[in-house]
Formats: sequence, C-alpha cells, structure tokens
Amino acid sequence: MQLIKAVRGTKDIIGEDALKYNYISDISKQVFESYGCQFIKTPIFEETDLFKRGIGEATDVVEKEMYTFKDRGDRSITLRPENTASVVRSYLENAIYAKEDVSRFYYNGSMFRYERPQAGRQREFNQIGVEVLGEKSPILDAEIIAMGYKLLQKLGITDLEVRINCIGSNASRTEYRKKLLEYFKPMKEELCEDCKNRLERNPLRVLDCKIDHAKMEDAPSIIDSLFEEERAHYEAVKKYLTIFGIPFVEDPGLVRGLDYYSSTVFEIVTNKLGSQGTVLGGGRYDNLLKQLGDKDIPAFGFASGIERIMMLLEEYPKKSTDVYLAWLGENTLEKAMEITALLRENNIKVSVDYHSKGMKSHMKKADKLNTKYCIILGEDELAKNVVILKNFETREQEEISMENIVRAIKGGK
Repeated sequence: MQLIKAVRGTKDIIGEDALKYNYISDISKQVFESYGCQFIKTPIFEETDLFKRGIGEATDVVEKEMYTFKDRGDRSITLRPENTASVVRSYLENAIYAKEDVSRFYYNGSMFRYERPQAGRQREFNQIGVEVLGEKSPILDAEIIAMGYKLLQKLGITDLEVRINCIGSNASRTEYRKKLLEYFKPMKEELCEDCKNRLERNPLRVLDCKIDHAKMEDAPSIIDSLFEEERAHYEAVKKYLTIFGIPFVEDPGLVRGLDYYSSTVFEIVTNKLGSQGTVLGGGRYDNLLKQLGDKDIPAFGFASGIERIMMLLEEYPKKSTDVYLAWLGENTLEKAMEITALLRENNIKVSVDYHSKGMKSHMKKADKLNTKYCIILGEDELAKNVVILKNFETREQEEISMENIVRAIKGGK
C-alpha cells in the first residue's frame, strides 16, 4: 500500500518545530495582550468577493495565489490568503463599531496561498497579527510598529531593520499614479509581463515587483505627491517612533503587496533569510472598511509569518516536560500513577512509561526527553514512603518524602 504523504506546500509542525511554534504563540500572546489586544478567530474560508474587493483584483495574491473553489451550493469560496479582510468583515458584520470606539484584536492561524514552496514560504502557512480599528492618530501607527519590533526583540531576534513609507490617500495616489505612468511608459518593454499589465491597471503595483528593474530606484517618490495633512501625519509617525526608541529607515519604494493600504506602511526585515527577508509588515488601511462596509473607520495592523520567525529563533524552551517518573517493580506502578496525577494537578509537566523497565532504560528515556528532573520510585523507596529526586542539570540527587515532592520540584524550577 502506498504511503499517503502531506500535500506539497504543507508541513507538519512536530518535534523541535512544535516547541518553537508554541513558544512564538505564547510570547506573541503576552505581548499583544500587554497592548490591550483581544483574541479573535475567523473562519479559514470566506466568500471570494471579500478578498477581491478587499485585497485588490490587480494584486498577485488575487490574480495568482488564492485557493478558490465552488462549494456544493455553487458559491465561490476562498481559503483565506490573509486575515485582515476577515477581521474587518467580522468587525462590520457584528457591528462592533457601535459597541466601542477603538477595537484591538490579535490572531494566530493558518493562511493559504498557491506559491512555489521554499524555505519560510509554504502554501499553508501560519500567521500572527494585530488589527486596531477606530483610531487615526499617528501615535497609534508608531505604537503598533513598536509592538511588532518589541515582539521580535522579545523572541531574541536581532539584526532587524524597520522600513517605513507613506503611500498617501486615494486622492494623492491619483496624482502619483500619473507620475509613475509617465515614468514607466517609455521603458514599458523592459518590464516583466506582469508589470506591463499592472502599469495600466495600477502603476503602484509595479513598485512591488519581485523582479529587480534597473531604473526602479529612480522612480518618482510618492512623498512629493502627499498633501500637507498626509505629510504632517507621516512626520508625526517618525517623531513618535523616535520617542518609542525604534530605529527606522525611510524606503520610498515600499508599497506593500495589498491594495487596501494607505498612509503609513512598514516592514521589519532581516538579512538572515536571503530573498525572503521580510519578517513582519503592515500599515494603515483606512479605506478598507469603506470598501467592504461603507464605513469611514480608520484602521492599522500588521502580520508576521510564524514559520519565518521559527527560522530565526535561536533561544527557546527545549523542554516539553518537567519531570520523568521512573518506577521500578510492579508493586510501585499504582503509587507512580498517584504521584503523576498529583504533579499534573499542580501544573507540573510529567512523563511516565506504562511498561516495566530497568533503570538504564528509564535514564535513557529521561535523557531523550531533555527533562530537568527524574523521580525514581523503587520497592525500597515505596516502603519508606519516599522518592529519589534527580536533577539532570546539576547531576545531584536527594531522597525526599512523598508529601514534599511538589514543593521540591517547584522550588527548584
């Protein structure tokens, strides 16, 4: 019988990867909640129109990468390629805007894009992210960028660069599109096929091309097309980033790959991932709620791929268990199970084997589990109502009474 394998572009998260994944999830939850964010979970599939209207039909995501299919009711359904549009849909559908002035959400879940699988980029990938709706202050922009930077720092990731830009409003971008069109039209034949199509539909997407064009860096800067109010907002974002102690560089070519962005956009990049250097990115999307629900509500957010963070993670908890319980002799099994239950009731992670083993086999298993402690319970210890507690880090061991097991382990944690 042929073995069924995981579908190309998907990956099991097990072993060391599972430890990294859980660590990233735990730390991100702590950071996001420290900024007042609440967890939100949206469905992994939505009506296709949500992403066409929200992300933009001229984007690579909608044109090439979405998993779209007809369900049994002949409805066009798409596995979510990102989560911002879904969060906005939920926010509008549940009329959360009528219940609170500002809403802060965070999420953690699977996204789907049909791309060529490579390191850090799978067809099913996991993202963490934050969306804040109802606030237009530039202080929020700076605060959320700072949140993303602090999160990566807390995970021990270094050599990061924060890149920012302002891509203006629909009105200022209209003027900017004209300038881009004038600049790129004479060199249209030098552009890739995708960019030739984008040039007529949305010239800003040319700046997001994954192929380097020699004259791209000389393209007009959108900063020159900003209105006074937009320029003031951008200057305030930079001021508060400095106040928050966040180093940054300005990147006039940064536009992000989704059409719903406006005003402030940013990416946090590293040189440790090669061409896949972006670790976290986002920006302001004040127009998206108008597009999806006819509401003039400002919003700002970011997302980060967990798999990419995993590639950068060097320090993380290596232990999945605190204690291994080694019981010797059939008469000790029941007491061993009793001790196991006691430890778990006190939030101590414990592993135990259900089959009789010799001491050497027990020690091998404890070592393989990378546990800190091993409790040894033999016939002699059972008779004296004690156990031997061995510390694998110090290689020391001591005899302790049954009633002091929890205290001894928690005191040494």
